[in-house]
Amino acid sequence: MVTDEELKKVYGMFTDAWKFYKKYADVQQSDEYWEAVVDESRQIAKKYDNAKLAIALLLAAIDELERKSKEMKQNAT
Repeated sequence: MVTDEELKKVYGMFTDAWKFYKKYADVQQSDEYWEAVVDESRQIAKKYDNAKLAIALLLAAIDELERKSKEMKQNAT
């Protein structure tokens, strides 16, 4: 059975991943933007002791940011 503490931790992972995505949803094509994405994702993963779920959620968010970035580049040409 899942404890309330475990559920709270999972809830935190989902909400932190959502806040992370929301913060970086306006994709930029600068090195500074992508460095910030990588740095903050590492901080969030570390917060949850590199839990597999936290990493999976962050990678999904980053994949979507990368997809949007590639789409922006294609539309610019």
